[in-house]
Amino acid sequence: MTNAYAPEQVIKSVASLTPERLSHFEQLRIVTPVITSDGPRYHTLDVRRITLLCELTDDFEVNEDALVIIMSLLDQLHGAHSKLEQVVQAIDAEPSEIKLRLSQRLLDALAAD
Repeated sequence: MTNAYAPEQVIKSVASLTPERLSHFEQLRIVTPVITSDGPRYHTLDVRRITLLCELTDDFEVNEDALVIIMSLLDQLHGAHSKLEQVVQAIDAEPSEIKLRLSQRLLDALAAD
């Protein structure tokens, strides 16, 4: 398998996933395939999302409204994590004295909480 999976490959690899269920997740807009000349394709992250969606509905009986909220929150968390990584990389590119000063300010802010 590659990093772009056809719907049939995803359905085969994810327990309890059916074509109807995959279509329902797409209708809820919590999974969106990339449309290619070979048809819709899902990335590895999409397959992980679909697996999580099946687990949440099967094992925890999470309803579709809650699924949409949970996936939105996960997307927001992922976005915040990406931005934090950018901040860390920017700080890492600074000279040592600036890194030290920023570290101290962060420690002070954490101690104040």
